[in-house]
Amino acid sequence: MVQSFFVLSGEHQQLARDELVCISKSYDANTRHLVESRLVIIKSKITWKKIAKRATFVRVAGNLVGTFDDISKIELPVSRPDTFACRVVNLSSKKINTSLMERDVGAILKKRIDSKVSLSNPALTIYLVITDNNRYIGYADALEYQRPKKAIKYPTELDWKLGRCMVNLSQLKEGKTICDPFCGTGTILLEAESMGIRSIGIDFDSKMCEITSKNLAANGYKSRVVNSTYHHILKIKDKTDAIVTDVPYGIASRSSMPPKKIIEDLLSVVPKKMRTVLVYKKGMYIKEFDKAKKYEIFRHKSLTRVIVVK
Repeated sequence: MVQSFFVLSGEHQQLARDELVCISKSYDANTRHLVESRLVIIKSKITWKKIAKRATFVRVAGNLVGTFDDISKIELPVSRPDTFACRVVNLSSKKINTSLMERDVGAILKKRIDSKVSLSNPALTIYLVITDNNRYIGYADALEYQRPKKAIKYPTELDWKLGRCMVNLSQLKEGKTICDPFCGTGTILLEAESMGIRSIGIDFDSKMCEITSKNLAANGYKSRVVNSTYHHILKIKDKTDAIVTDVPYGIASRSSMPPKKIIEDLLSVVPKKMRTVLVYKKGMYIKEFDKAKKYEIFRHKSLTRVIVVK
């Protein structure tokens, strides 16, 4: 099994940790993980790049070599790179002169591997990650990724980070299909398609369907967008692997039905065993979510949203 490390950005830490595990488990059910502060170590047959390209809240990532005590004895199981850089990430409670450590390790490795140091564009980056319990060493080459763009935005649209994370919590891999029955401007569809996951959008507002279609087209995606209510799920359930959606509320909802009723009615048309990931406004009790995994996302003093995975 491959060992990979991921240093989280600090946003929504429990959500971020679970997202990493869900991504890995979508490819390898035998994934194992260890958490130390903002460091997540994953043992899996999946490479770090496969996970990092999909993950939302990762600051740095790479292959994990192991731990070290003496910087003068650091060894790396890699061929000689043309250029390299050394980065120290201090996650411990102690103050560390990271710049000095980077210079010292860089000087040692420069002689040992006979490569040039490049701080701006290294072929290989060597990471020393310091926690209160261990000192880890890992490395990574460049990771290329291009975010989907939006031709048209809307004030109440879902934040792309939450949309992407929700798609990952569905534990689907490339070639599978999600359905967003309240697709709005297409945030969830765009994030799914950017990861190779097919998507079907539904919205009862024809204007939103038009906006979603334009946003998809701007990225070359050909997701199906249907101007209908969420009851259309019944017609496409055999072509759908998971439901991922932002349930409308307040000014974002043009339905006469209250959000709680919308959720309960939606759940009545979704197949019982189908993976469902929803985000809704905190304050509603939904019996079907009693045993579901939930994450609270604080937006401001009058709004906390809840992501639920059922």
